[in-house]
Amino acid sequence: MIPVLSLAYVHEKLGMRKITGVLLGFIGITLLVTRGQAVNLGSSELLGDFLILGTAVTIALVFVLSKDLVEKKGGRPVTGGIILVTAMLLLPTVPFDLRTSISLALIALFYVAFLAVFATVGAYYFFMKGLESVSPTISSIILPIEVVVAVTLSAIIFGDPFNLYSGTGAFLIIVGVVLVSSAA
Repeated sequence: MIPVLSLAYVHEKLGMRKITGVLLGFIGITLLVTRGQAVNLGSSELLGDFLILGTAVTIALVFVLSKDLVEKKGGRPVTGGIILVTAMLLLPTVPFDLRTSISLALIALFYVAFLAVFATVGAYYFFMKGLESVSPTISSIILPIEVVVAVTLSAIIFGDPFNLYSGTGAFLIIVGVVLVSSAA
């Protein structure tokens, strides 16, 4: 979504190397996530698929539209603003969880804090720092590596299947990342 929106909003030039890299990455993610199984859009997962698509578009808009702001103000203030706005938008949903009893062990609280700081704040910060010097497409190209790591860890930790389709998908993602990041 980021390269498409970057083309529309920032008028980023997408040469053949970038286009090929983005397409290979998309095909790779599809193979890696589906493991070669046909995806049925008429299934009970349709609502979830649309919610994920909406999330992808929203995140892409934030990243692409942040480019000008990051160039003017820097990555740190933009990251702080995104986190603040996200917290404010989520705050009205807190009353819906008041009836839920939360009893977390100390280690669980550590995991939540670790994920909040490193996986969320850290990820946004480094992404915004990247936007200070490169285009949204090049800055975002590392994102599919997250899928490769998640599927690999899922196979190692939980024994999820990893087959020829998954391996081919991971390879295509890495080739796509190399193509886009080495494009002029």
